[in-house]
Amino acid sequence: NLTYTGILRCGEARSPLLPDLQIIKPEQFEVASKIFESRSERDKGNPKVPINTRGKSLLAGNVFCGHCGARLTLTTNGRYRKLKDGSVDKTPRIRYVCYGKTRKQTECDGQTGYTMHKLDELVEKVIKRIFHTMRGIPKSQIISSRYEKEVAAKKTRLEAAEKEYATAVKNLNLLKEEIVKCLSGESSFSKDTLAGLISDAENKCHNLENLCESIKAELKQSENLQTELCNRYDEIISWSELYGGATIEAKKMIVNSMIRQIKVFRDYKLEIEFNFDIRQFFIGINAETTFNLSA
Repeated sequence: NLTYTGILRCGEARSPLLPDLQIIKPEQFEVASKIFESRSERDKGNPKVPINTRGKSLLAGNVFCGHCGARLTLTTNGRYRKLKDGSVDKTPRIRYVCYGKTRKQTECDGQTGYTMHKLDELVEKVIKRIFHTMRGIPKSQIISSRYEKEVAAKKTRLEAAEKEYATAVKNLNLLKEEIVKCLSGESSFSKDTLAGLISDAENKCHNLENLCESIKAELKQSENLQTELCNRYDEIISWSELYGGATIEAKKMIVNSMIRQIKVFRDYKLEIEFNFDIRQFFIGINAETTFNLSA
């Protein structure tokens, strides 16, 4: 509600800031708006924020059955369990269940359900492992490993291409100067030969110019990716500092920001796809990393 920021709205019209009405900062409003928008588009793909932050589960909307692809949904079993000592365990049994299998919508040969706390603990192990590893790698080392050689190679290519282009332009200008000599009969080239040489030189200049522009674009992209990597590193490090003491709602937000989707197979085998290319941080690991963990 924009009014909470101290600004009244009527259609497209907006009032000046009214401090007496303001109860939240504009920055909070912008973040909430982005979360709202992301959730409204969840049917177009996997959201980067949880569909909701209610409940005790760590995962929301981004966990799927690895056997049939159906989404795993939460269910609570309210039946009490009698223990060996005769006492009754009244703790609700919460599970992630395969929606396709329970509704008989898919031919699923996987498990019907997975105990919530077991699955959540496995995912937390992965998240904490990433945080632990990230904190042990200096930021400068990550940037160096990922981009130093790549950027240096592109700069070397660009320098060579620009040098060749300069030579080609010089040769083209010399051929054009030969036209005057040709008209006065002082040139050793015929008119047709000179025209052909000039045409070839112009094509070479054009191709080399395009090559230089292409390498410049690649270099710019690498620099942009380097900036993006720095920002992503800072973001993950900030999450790692918050995660240990965070509420389940905050943990759920962090996990959904990091993980695009999780596929769960029999015996709690997990395949985790991240919202970022994990290879940027851990050289040699695939972007869609498979963690074979068991409960």
